[in-house]
Amino acid sequence: LLVGLGVGFGLAIDPIYIAEMSPAKQRGRLVTWSEIAINVGIVLGFASSLIFSGVEDADLAWRCMFGMGIILPTVLIVLVLCIMPESPRWLVSKGREEEARVVLEKVYPSGYDVPAVVQSIKDSITLEEEAEHA
Repeated sequence: LLVGLGVGFGLAIDPIYIAEMSPAKQRGRLVTWSEIAINVGIVLGFASSLIFSGVEDADLAWRCMFGMGIILPTVLIVLVLCIMPESPRWLVSKGREEEARVVLEKVYPSGYDVPAVVQSIKDSITLEEEAEHA
């Protein structure tokens, strides 16, 4: 149950994070790769089920499958926490515009007008707040 909830939240958050972090020109390609990775993960899940179906002790088989489903995601989550930056939109919404600018400068090509992107994020947040209180 907990693994299912974690996967569900991850699947919902992943495209949103990609959309916030990536330049418009790259978004479609990056979200597509994300969806491909999800499907590869599903295939690997079925493959692990097939691999462990030959284990005579059924109690051991499901534990091995469960263990395999924990190892790679745990490693990836630790790497993500160490490597991936906060969402620039979240940073701007918390008043941390300088940090958002630094993150965007890493993502966008050099010479790109990053302050304009930060301003665009601020404007969209302001519009959303005004719409919520209208």
